[in-house]
Amino acid sequence: MVKKSILLMFAALLVFTLAACSTNSNNAGEQTGGQTEPGNSAEAPPAETDANAEAIQNGTHKFDPPVTITTVKATDGTLKFKNGENLENNVHTKWAREELGIELKNLWESPGDQFATKVRLMLTAKEDLPDVINTEDMGLINELIQSGHYRDITQDFETYASQAVKDVYDSHPLMWSQVTHEGKRMALPNFAHAGNDNGVLWVRTDWLEAANMEAPETFEDLEAVMQAFLELNADSIPLGLSLGSGGNHPNPFAGWLGESTWVFGPYGTIPYQWLERDGELVHGSTLPEMKDGLTRLNDWFNKGFISKEAGLHDENKLAELIGQGRVGMVVAPYWLPNWPIPDLKNNVEGADMKPFPLPTVDGKSASRDTTFLRGGMLVKQDFEHVDALFLYLNRIFGRIMNEPDSEFEHGWALDYDYTILPDGTVSVSEDDIPGEKVSVSKYVLIDPKNPFTNLEMLANISRGVEPQTSAEKRAAQTNPDTLRAAEIVVDGWDSGSAIAQQFTGSPTPAMQSKNGILIKLESDTFINMIYGKKPITDFENFVEEWKSIGGNDVTKEANEWYQNMK
Repeated sequence: MVKKSILLMFAALLVFTLAACSTNSNNAGEQTGGQTEPGNSAEAPPAETDANAEAIQNGTHKFDPPVTITTVKATDGTLKFKNGENLENNVHTKWAREELGIELKNLWESPGDQFATKVRLMLTAKEDLPDVINTEDMGLINELIQSGHYRDITQDFETYASQAVKDVYDSHPLMWSQVTHEGKRMALPNFAHAGNDNGVLWVRTDWLEAANMEAPETFEDLEAVMQAFLELNADSIPLGLSLGSGGNHPNPFAGWLGESTWVFGPYGTIPYQWLERDGELVHGSTLPEMKDGLTRLNDWFNKGFISKEAGLHDENKLAELIGQGRVGMVVAPYWLPNWPIPDLKNNVEGADMKPFPLPTVDGKSASRDTTFLRGGMLVKQDFEHVDALFLYLNRIFGRIMNEPDSEFEHGWALDYDYTILPDGTVSVSEDDIPGEKVSVSKYVLIDPKNPFTNLEMLANISRGVEPQTSAEKRAAQTNPDTLRAAEIVVDGWDSGSAIAQQFTGSPTPAMQSKNGILIKLESDTFINMIYGKKPITDFENFVEEWKSIGGNDVTKEANEWYQNMK
């Protein structure tokens, strides 16, 4: 079931799209609202004549001689290999070569925080660019589109995508919204699972046991637990925050690991989000309720509950601290048992973290509802084998179709992310897989997903629903803590405590020109208030400055969009 907050976003975008159809295209680099709705096949261009198109769509073609698809890769701490393999030569590249006649070639790999810089250097130096680039960085996507090196894939998609792939990508207008430019589909959208980064409270249960305490249910409980953790270990960080996160637009409260929007939510605001108040959009960072959350964080900072260096910690640094066993609690996604909790267990004997609902103030909890849109994969303008790319995509998307006896029914690769036990049953347990379990999904060009199925499935299994499909049977073998955390996320949707972004349109002209300086002002002001370098009583002065340097302009344009949408 698609949750209320997601449905509201769909409705908002659809109405806005219809309302904007009579307008001219936006400025260069912006997405537009006037394109044809992606699901409307009557408006699609006619398919090109290609003798192999049907075999490409069916996934039965094989290139002989093999063709090459080049790419570049952003990596993180979850990318691992086994059997002496690497990014260039592994079980997945072997599959593509032997099954499809496709050579997957990585020109280079780079840590995620350096990826965009390396791509921009390639552009500046006029180096040969890769055939495909997959990135979540919308600024980088717009630069690549403007460069003219990457193509409109509207016709390619119509000609070569299988019906199953089309059903996923054309199911809602929002699917293509981030990558549509002047009515053209300039990239294949990339998705996370809806709710993928929604916050769950993870607590060191071994520390709870040592302190003879229960997991916190309220902010008062939370403070008592943090104090107990500090007394147990003076070198601990009772609450892990990544206030140095945010990438291109620093947002100290909304990192995917160690977020803190939940500190503000119970008081009635979500920082850095557009919220509706009395029929109009207001920016959450400027509401007076912010002062309550800032006061809490400043108090916790003064008491040593959060690190004195929290303003320098990004998500990767916080993950390192969790793995070292120094963090007592953290608000983080449902998938934390994949990383970095395994590092914690390997490094600290007897250590564990378990998921719990977010703590409340006066019975209320609230935090941001994260988007499932994750940029997309661009295709080079002069790439000669876009047919090979779609053959590859059509086959790997079989991973999410749940068809019996399909090649990826149980996982990506036998004895890598699943194994078959002597009794014939399938296991995805780390303990059963020979050697070690690795995520082959990290090797693929784009990780295929239907964003609206995963969390509900995991939550249902956590609640005891009997699995029926192969996907559900695989999910039933998922770490129980992951299943429970997914259930907590779905409960947040059901209770309305996951607060969605209310501005879902394209960036307005003022946002494009002013957001950088506005967000920097917010970040600098809030960090200084938490650190005690600036009094929280200066909040009203911050709001006035925010308005004067561009906030009034972005608010005006956000509300023009919102009223038009209504």
